[in-house]
Amino acid sequence: MSVKGFFLVIAVLVLQACGGGGGSADGLTPLPTSVSSSSAANTSSSTSSKNTGSSSSMPADFPVGTVDALPVLNLKTDGSAPILSKVDYLKGSFSLAEAGAAAVEGTLEVRGRGNSTWGWVKKPYRLKLTNSTALLGMPKGKNWVLLANYADKTLVRNDTTFMFSRRLGMEYTPRAHYVELNLNGVYQGVYQLTEHIRVDANRVNIAEMKVTDTDADKITGGYLMEVDFRLNKNYCIGNTWDPVCVNGVNTQREIDFCIDSENGMQPACLASPETLHDAAWSAQRDYIVKYYRDMEAALFGSNFADPTTGYAAYIDVDSVVNYYLVNEVLKNVDGAEASFFLYKKRGGKLFFGPVWDFDLALGNAGYNQANIASGWYIRNYPWFKRMFEDPAFAAKVKARWKTLKEDGTIDQIAQYAEARATWLDAQQKKNYQLWSINDFAVWILHPPLGTYELEVQALINWQKARIAWLDTEFNK
Repeated sequence: MSVKGFFLVIAVLVLQACGGGGGSADGLTPLPTSVSSSSAANTSSSTSSKNTGSSSSMPADFPVGTVDALPVLNLKTDGSAPILSKVDYLKGSFSLAEAGAAAVEGTLEVRGRGNSTWGWVKKPYRLKLTNSTALLGMPKGKNWVLLANYADKTLVRNDTTFMFSRRLGMEYTPRAHYVELNLNGVYQGVYQLTEHIRVDANRVNIAEMKVTDTDADKITGGYLMEVDFRLNKNYCIGNTWDPVCVNGVNTQREIDFCIDSENGMQPACLASPETLHDAAWSAQRDYIVKYYRDMEAALFGSNFADPTTGYAAYIDVDSVVNYYLVNEVLKNVDGAEASFFLYKKRGGKLFFGPVWDFDLALGNAGYNQANIASGWYIRNYPWFKRMFEDPAFAAKVKARWKTLKEDGTIDQIAQYAEARATWLDAQQKKNYQLWSINDFAVWILHPPLGTYELEVQALINWQKARIAWLDTEFNK
């Protein structure tokens, strides 16, 4: 959730601004009962599904039909202890069973995760396996995330975003599979088992910095950063709801090393290396702070549009174009001030991405007019606004849009969301026997529509309206 959302909690105007996630039910087109496509290895389970249509009209990686069963992930904490903390891990074990395959089992540590999402009744979790393990065809790793998608009543927004990111060719898009979660023997609903964003050969593939990497070449990378308003120095002023705030001080900044923007962006905090507060890492700390400062100076300097001395000397522009389009097309409220990842390769420039946290996108948020299909959003943030003042950058975005529109990629967003929702239909029914589809905090989300079908229809109609508005703007 964005910082503005927090400060609009008490404002009645926010409630008045909610637009129903794309309109009232009266104007919605029916959700198709059949889907023609085939199952995606990266985003769905390989569990059998009922194919109710032809597979000739959709891309080969689209989900097909309605899945009969999901892989079942059983988590057990030692002593069946409840998971109550986002900080302290509990020890336990897991078993992941998929139809037609031997179960994968092991030990792990588990804790809660998320920011606003941790406040919902259906909790998201962070998993740290004892041994690096391949899960459901995804490359082996120790660190995984279970996304609850509770705020997204369609359950498909993050998955649809990952598809779009892959279509755009972003260097890394988190892989994910839907699973059925049982925690200490109790059914918890439909979750997405997702790769945790971190430096790894199969994830953010950059050099993993060592404390001894201080020579002129090695010190240049890699660095993984996350822009997050919750790490702003002023975040805790008057903040009584977040436990990181102690007497108005943001104690999280004592753990995470952050670089404050001098041009209106939220701070960029180091996810890797994580130890830049330590004196032993002073050389790397000084390097990345200087690079960041030089980047912003170039971006906001008088020669910012110069391709050799301006911002393009520090930033990989193509990665910005793709990152911008994913977040603008889906109107992601968090895209420029939370869960906004950046990485710098050794000897390379600063890249934007990977994408993360889109449960409030695609018309779902009920504040900052994010539920309205028209209007620019991401380009209003300082870095992006400045880049659009460069005619070459604006032309590059328009050209990229034109290509993606003409080759059908843009229209596949709504098509994929439809296909995935149909694929999940039997599973969502089971999920919503446990969880309420009408449980909305109206200052965060659009007003509830009452049924899964109507929520999906609203998403699809909103996205089509968004694309129509953007197409008109990009063709002016």
